[in-house]
Amino acid sequence: MGDLAVRPATENRAAYLQNLIKDVQALERMIKEDRFEKGHQRIGAEQELCMVDAARHPSSLAFSLLPDLPKDFTFEIGQFNLEANLSPFELNGSALQKTEAQLRYLLAQLKEVAAPQGIQHILTGILPTIKRHHLDLEHMTPLQRFDVLNQGLTQLRGGAFEINIHGADELTTSMPSVMYEAANTSWQLHLQLDPRSFSEAYNWAQYIAAPVLAVTANSPLLFGRELWHETRIALFQQSIDTRRSANQIRDRHNRVNFGRGWLDDSPVQLFQDNITRFPLILTGDIQEDALATLDAGGTPQLKALRLHNGTIYSWNRPCYGVGDDEQAHLRLENRYIPAGPTVKDQMANFAFWIGLMKGMPPRYLNLHESVPFQHAKSNFYRAARSSLHASLGWNGKHRPVRRIILEELLPLAAEGLQKSGFSDEQSRYYLSTIERRVSAYANGACWTIKNFRNIAERFGAGVAVREVTDAMIQGQEADIPIHDWPDIDAGQVYVVKKEATTIGRVMKTDLYTLHEQEPIGLAKAIMEWKEVRHLPIEDDHGNLKGLVTRTNIEAAASRDDHDPVSDIMTKTLITVSQQTPLEEAAQLMKQHKIGCMPIVREEQIIGLLTDSDFRELFGNQW
Repeated sequence: MGDLAVRPATENRAAYLQNLIKDVQALERMIKEDRFEKGHQRIGAEQELCMVDAARHPSSLAFSLLPDLPKDFTFEIGQFNLEANLSPFELNGSALQKTEAQLRYLLAQLKEVAAPQGIQHILTGILPTIKRHHLDLEHMTPLQRFDVLNQGLTQLRGGAFEINIHGADELTTSMPSVMYEAANTSWQLHLQLDPRSFSEAYNWAQYIAAPVLAVTANSPLLFGRELWHETRIALFQQSIDTRRSANQIRDRHNRVNFGRGWLDDSPVQLFQDNITRFPLILTGDIQEDALATLDAGGTPQLKALRLHNGTIYSWNRPCYGVGDDEQAHLRLENRYIPAGPTVKDQMANFAFWIGLMKGMPPRYLNLHESVPFQHAKSNFYRAARSSLHASLGWNGKHRPVRRIILEELLPLAAEGLQKSGFSDEQSRYYLSTIERRVSAYANGACWTIKNFRNIAERFGAGVAVREVTDAMIQGQEADIPIHDWPDIDAGQVYVVKKEATTIGRVMKTDLYTLHEQEPIGLAKAIMEWKEVRHLPIEDDHGNLKGLVTRTNIEAAASRDDHDPVSDIMTKTLITVSQQTPLEEAAQLMKQHKIGCMPIVREEQIIGLLTDSDFRELFGNQW
């Protein structure tokens, strides 16, 4: 598909739609005539990853590495992301070993090319240190496909994409482009399926998605906020949601979705639904007449169908492909598993999923008749929110997901791997990693949340995300599975080089603010209750208008408590941006003899650092 030049949906639309309809007709005919590869079942994978600089921030230099990397690497929508496409391997006892060997080789090649540029890769669902400005449009990979995709989706949306995610913390923001998608990196798995039994396998894949997601969750942080255990699920769905909030009466569908029901017919139904429900975003010049190719005894490429299918992002996505031998196949693409924490963890995740897919018991062949689809869908989002702490509806009962995995699914996965040619020793090697992770509540999300909380409580979210990211990279380089990672020692004093650090890294973002018309009495009360010495004052638009300090309060002792804080606030402020070097901010505070430094973006306060914070962080250095 890489050779197909894409165009906006408004160009060549009629011709492209005709090709798309013919492709679906051809696929339906191929399934009826059993014109698919037989005697083979292959697996494959795609590794998405993020490149970071020495400060652990996303590095757009990743985009420039591709000419020197193996052809298996390709672009992603963000300039700081890359994707490695692994080869398909016959599903047998050596398939996972071959996959792991190729993945390790590619990552070693990446490390060799990236090191001279001062950057390195990290395997994680969402990079903890990523900030909103990293997702500005200037960081989009400058390729026509991404530009056309962004324009098409934003036009369908008719405005900014709104992000509202509620976890332990809350995130409410918006983005005028689809670049929030670039915050997500995954470990995408592929399994070739027989078209004749596709529906049963697809439904089973949907049913087990929740417990598999619970095991593999690794994306709990975004912008220094603790959200879902697998925040990728919510973020990706909202980052390209073209439905308009002004019209909620119509039951429109999201392009990123879990599905709306069991598959009770041919897999063609899934492709037909994608065409029926989702408007075109991309078109291309398709030369092939798929039906004519079939009539001539050939295997059609179905390029129109594959292009449109690539703009609908179901978490279990059906895919059509043609091998080097010109044999067609159908496969299932698992898109919900995040990248990381380590290669060993990813391979264990792959083995667990493959084992479950191959170990499906006969009693689950008719899921569409015995289990309401909403149970599977609800389970999926419960797992995304709470991972190993979730309880799921399973076989008519409400059970902790850990018990479902340990008591039922791990034995099924072992049986499935055995059926696929894996020895008992191989099976134990992979599945023991899953068992120990689940038993200890120790997936990537749980480890990250625990350590983030410990460090953020003492040093703030800025320090916490950096230290967590550092520890992730150390764990990956040591090749230690997540359940054996030690906790970060939050009791140590983090020595920060002020001349090489920005204030955005250490600023406090959990702020108490007041509107400029609130009474002085409220300011006094908040300062007493929360033991703070500085209160930022905002207007109706959230812009920073001033600062009320204890000195202001003391100087206004004779004022009526009902008077507005705008009467006593300090209006001339020294502020900095989050990119300001910490050393420069420190000098400004000393030069102007001020007790706090507001950090501002577009006239709005986003953080604060006080002289007390400096002393706590740097001790005698301050």
